[in-house]
Amino acid sequence: MEKTSIFNEDQSFQNLVKEAKQKSIKRIILVSISVFIIIVLILWGLIALGQYYMYKEMEKQTTQDFLDKTFTGANIQANGTNYDYFLLAATTKSKMFKDINGHQIQWGTMEHFYTILGTKTYVENNNYINGYNNNQRVLQFYPYTEPKIENDLPYLKKLPSFYSVEVAVSFTKDLTLEEMAVQFPTAQWAWIIQDGLFESIAENKEAEKDFPSISPKNSGLVDGDSAYGFQIKPKDQFQSAQNFLDQIDIYAHDEQEALAIIREKIEKRGEDPTGLHFPGHQKIYEAEILKKTIGNADPHSLKVSGAVLTGSIEEVLPYLENNLIHYISVGVILPY
Repeated sequence: MEKTSIFNEDQSFQNLVKEAKQKSIKRIILVSISVFIIIVLILWGLIALGQYYMYKEMEKQTTQDFLDKTFTGANIQANGTNYDYFLLAATTKSKMFKDINGHQIQWGTMEHFYTILGTKTYVENNNYINGYNNNQRVLQFYPYTEPKIENDLPYLKKLPSFYSVEVAVSFTKDLTLEEMAVQFPTAQWAWIIQDGLFESIAENKEAEKDFPSISPKNSGLVDGDSAYGFQIKPKDQFQSAQNFLDQIDIYAHDEQEALAIIREKIEKRGEDPTGLHFPGHQKIYEAEILKKTIGNADPHSLKVSGAVLTGSIEEVLPYLENNLIHYISVGVILPY
């Protein structure tokens, strides 16, 4: 017998099966594309959200870097920030410089690496070794309460007169800014002995008695990079002091109070304070110390304990013969 199928071949049925398979494939492709698009949108949304908070953190850190030398750092100023953006990460590099007789000398950088995951890494790019930073001398101050020691004046006199130089002078007593302006009219930065410094020096001396170092160390010397004080604009000493006092008034509060004061000042200028960031714990800490130090002083009664002078050696030397000087320390030296 001729073999026969229990099902009669039906072309229409085959077409239906073929059509169903095509619909199924299309549905699978459509679902796959939809799922892919949804996943891409979710990932892109997460990346965009991560970037938003990363950029906010970068903006906040840049502000803090700019303010880093508001209250400390002898003759050190911020010189802008460079940004490098990537899809998932970014870096900021804030540069510090010193103005030596009109020459800008790089004094280090503050570099931060960020990711959209919220991580942040600080990269230290300063090269501080044995009193030198980036192969340049770091100047020092010396409180008038400490006994006289040998200073850098003899060394300074041996250098060619056309060299540009940075010199820190420490006074034999506290001077008002008005007195300093008369005696040292070219001062570029004013040093303030902050509250607690004398106690810290006494503690260090006691510690050295128990653990004497191999090389002798003078606990009274204050590193210029961490000294408290403020930048002085040429021929505008009192306005510079007023700006400094205004900054102290702003930051010498807790976080919320400091932000409220800054917002109010921004609004008075007719600007929008939206997105304003916390000014930084370090700034508040330093401002609180200075507030204890200076009390309610105004620009004319503000007491300073030293100053930074810059210029050619020929220009600086006449000021160094002053009887009000307790100690002289040379910082950056440029052979031009």
